[in-house]
Formats: sequence, structure tokens, C-alpha cells
Amino acid sequence: MGKMNLTEIEREQLLPAPRSRTVRAADVRRAMLILMLEDGESRDSIMRTAGLRLAFHRTLVGALS
Repeated sequence: MGKMNLTEIEREQLLPAPRSRTVRAADVRRAMLILMLEDGESRDSIMRTAGLRLAFHRTLVGALS
């Protein structure tokens, strides 16, 4: 799976989300998934880590491509 090609600013905006107490859980999950894609994680690794179904993964990747 290819990288997301985030800019440094985009990456810096996403990194604090998982540690935040004020960011919605869905937004934290989305940030983590985007960062995993950017880091070149495999689809299977991302799905295992996040407990995703394949349909949701395809939707997310399609929306971000």
C-alpha cells in the first residue's frame, strides 16, 4: 500500500490526536489510521491494529486518495 504523502504540517497536526483528551474518539482513530498509512504499514497490519473491516478500510483509502 502506498504512502499518503502528507506534508510535514499535516503530519504535525495529526501526531498529537491520539494523546488528546478533547479530540473525539472517531477523529483519533482516523488520525491513527492516516499516520499508519503514511508510515507504510500494510493493509493487514492496519486492520489488525484498528480492528477494521475491509469495507471501512476501502472507504477510508478511497476517500483519502
